[in-house]
This record gives sequence, structure tokens and C-alpha cells, in this order.
Amino acid sequence: MDSYQLRGAHIGPQNVIEITADCHASYVKARHCLIDAGNFERRYELMMGNFLAFEEFCAVSHLRNEMRMDWGYESGDALIMEANRHIINVFTSGKTYVDQVGRDFKSFGDAGEFASNVKALASASYDASHDYRMTCQLRDRAQHRALPVDGYDGSKDEIGFYTSKAKIAADRGSFKKLILDEASDKIYLRQTLRGYMRELSGMHVALRSLVEPEVVASRALLAAAIAQYAQGQKERSHVSSTGIGLESVHYRNNASIDAVPLLLNWDDNRIRLAQKNRFQIRFPA
Repeated sequence: MDSYQLRGAHIGPQNVIEITADCHASYVKARHCLIDAGNFERRYELMMGNFLAFEEFCAVSHLRNEMRMDWGYESGDALIMEANRHIINVFTSGKTYVDQVGRDFKSFGDAGEFASNVKALASASYDASHDYRMTCQLRDRAQHRALPVDGYDGSKDEIGFYTSKAKIAADRGSFKKLILDEASDKIYLRQTLRGYMRELSGMHVALRSLVEPEVVASRALLAAAIAQYAQGQKERSHVSSTGIGLESVHYRNNASIDAVPLLLNWDDNRIRLAQKNRFQIRFPA
């Protein structure tokens, strides 16, 4: 015989709350939704962290060169190596985001609905943005044929790391000719990655808006379960307001076969990340 309870995973007196199978299933679904929402935000934060590290590297490198006027071969080679490392990190985390984000929120809407929205937004970005298309091609080239940075220009405003169009043309491989034809002789990577990140940022904000009602409802459901359990206890001062130790447990013949933690502390960081990255990024013209 199956039964379901809200109970604290601790030794000591408590009033166990009997719940229904549907209620337990809703808690399982809500927790999975919040797990997906957290992964969704952390994946974007990883990508943004790599991009910001590249932007900081560009700014600091420009300042150092302006102050030291060091244009020697060894310094230039080290600068290009470091730029390659940052750019490949952005390539990799951007590809990871696009490939993995569609696997989130499998329970959202109809089967595959969230993944379909991801695919549609990515396709729209590819069609609308030259920088997005170029970054996809440069990433594949960096993975299979050559490092992205061929050289750099110095100016009073910034160091411009670039990929040579002529070098791509000489060893094009699977690089799409139509996209290469759109490019200038020097493909400046900072500007290109900014355009790429603008598209991914807009995609992330749009996807968050799509699932936000379900995410908010999932957290509210677990918060209500925590409050319901607390209301049923004689010693409410002993009950965590965030559900630490509280579980929804499925029993069969008095043996526990499934216990779902209902605490919410771990979800707070997801909220902070969503607030931090709530807007599409913008750059000066």
C-alpha cells in the first residue's frame, strides 16, 4: 500500500503531514523545474564570465601597452597566446550554452516545446546577425584548423585582435564561403564576439521570460509545503523557514522508496543570478 507524507528528516518529535500522490508528484516536478532553472542561469553566467574576462584582458592589455610601449616579438607573441586562450573560452562556453540549454525544462509545455523555442531563437539569431554567423564559423575553424588570432592592431582606443580573411580563404575547409564573403579583410574578434554575445544574451532573456511563470509557481509550491508543515508543528521555532530537512516521502508497505528534499536555500543563488543578468547586454556604438 502506498502512502505519502511531509516529514522532517530528523530524530525527534514531529507531526507528520499526510499528503496525496498527486501532491507528492507536484513537488517532484517543482523541484526538477528549479534544478533546471538553476542550471539555466549558471550556464549563462559561465559564458558571461568568460566573455567579461576577455573584455577585461583587452582593456588591461591596451593600457599596459600604452604605458610600457613594449612592442617586442616575445611580448607580442605572449599577448596573442593569451588572447587565443580567452577567445577559445568564449567560443567553448557559447557553444556549450546553445547545445545544452535545449535540454532544460523538459516538463515545460508539450514534449520538446522548450527545446523548439531554443532552436527557433538560435536560428533567428543566425539569420539576423553577421557576428553570430561569423562566430559559429570561427569557432569551428578554431576547433579543427587554426587558432583564431592571426595578429593585432594597436590604436589610441584599443588593441584589435583579428583573424585574417586571406588565411581563412587559403585553408577554408568547411568554412562557409557566403559568410566569409561578408567579412572584411581583417575580422576583428572583439567586435564580432560582442555581436555574438548580444544575440545569446537576448536569447537567454527571452527564454527566461518564457519559463518564468512556471519557475515562480514551482518555488511558491515548495514554499507552501514548507509553511504547511510548519503550521502542523507544535514547536514552530524548531522548524526551518527555508525547509532544511523537510522531505516529501513516498512509502510503500511502510518502506520509503522516494524522498524529495523541499528546502529552498539552494535556489536563492539562481534568483541572484537571474537578477544580475536580467537585461540583454548592450555595448556603445
